[in-house]
Amino acid sequence: MSRPAGNSCLLLITMLCLQIVFLAACGKKGPPTLTSFEKPDAPSSVTAVHRGGSMTLRWNYPRKQEGVIAEFIVLRATGADFEKLSHLDKDKRAFVDHDIETGITYRYKVISQNSRGVYSDDSPVVEATPAPAPLPPASLSYVVRGNSVILSWTPLDTGDKFNVYKANKKGAYGLMPVNQAPLSEAVFTDAFSVNSVVYYTVRSLIGGDIRDEGEASEELAVDPADLVPARPENVQAYPASDRIFLSWSEPAEPWVTGFRVYKRTGSGEYILIGKTQIPTFVDDDRSAARRDYRVTAVGPSKEGPPAEITNVVYTPQR
Repeated sequence: MSRPAGNSCLLLITMLCLQIVFLAACGKKGPPTLTSFEKPDAPSSVTAVHRGGSMTLRWNYPRKQEGVIAEFIVLRATGADFEKLSHLDKDKRAFVDHDIETGITYRYKVISQNSRGVYSDDSPVVEATPAPAPLPPASLSYVVRGNSVILSWTPLDTGDKFNVYKANKKGAYGLMPVNQAPLSEAVFTDAFSVNSVVYYTVRSLIGGDIRDEGEASEELAVDPADLVPARPENVQAYPASDRIFLSWSEPAEPWVTGFRVYKRTGSGEYILIGKTQIPTFVDDDRSAARRDYRVTAVGPSKEGPPAEITNVVYTPQR
């Protein structure tokens, strides 16, 4: 007996419905949401810095908005029309344009794009006309005085201003100098840290809206391990009934970590007899021999030159 045609159609429809339900249960994507077609926010606060033959662009974009965009697009114009320069990952906030010439006016803008290909509005346009960059300073050096490090250098062009850059790792300098405004003098004072090595470099600049900085000077490492303390001053000896007291002036360098005391008797060699972290020391040797003392200050790593006091005599009381 044959199956009725109506039952066959019903069975076919039922199988198709089950297949659709199965596909949906397996994670088949639904239709795109309206949010994915919304225009993303535009980048803001675009700035340009001319540095050593290249133009560095920076912009702002909220980190919390990165989830709705796919990339940034940098555009440049030297005439009426903008052309795309680069596509950048959404976590980037800077781009370096190496293909520039002095005397030409460049205009830059940045847009964002979401995963559906929807563009944002344009960022504000920044205009830059790079001028010939000045020569880098020479002979960068430093001295440490108290809690300060004083940098100095030699300008190679008259009328230059200067920016000082600082890094905790060799060569890892950012775009922002440590000075608040361009320096007119070839000297800069910074806080000194005895706990770590820091690096400095200096750039000459013209001082316009885009800085027009030249190449970096040689890199200068300020390493506390290189510091050598000064010779202790005003070393005095005070023989007592059962010992000899030594004292000297407090050092001017706040980074001095302590002192070493040496002694010799007769024509012998100086021998280390003790260490102290304060500018006093007690020698309990009660021998009647004439003696000489040397006192040195110690820095983070190095020992300074000695101060001497000679012909000290201990005379025991009877």
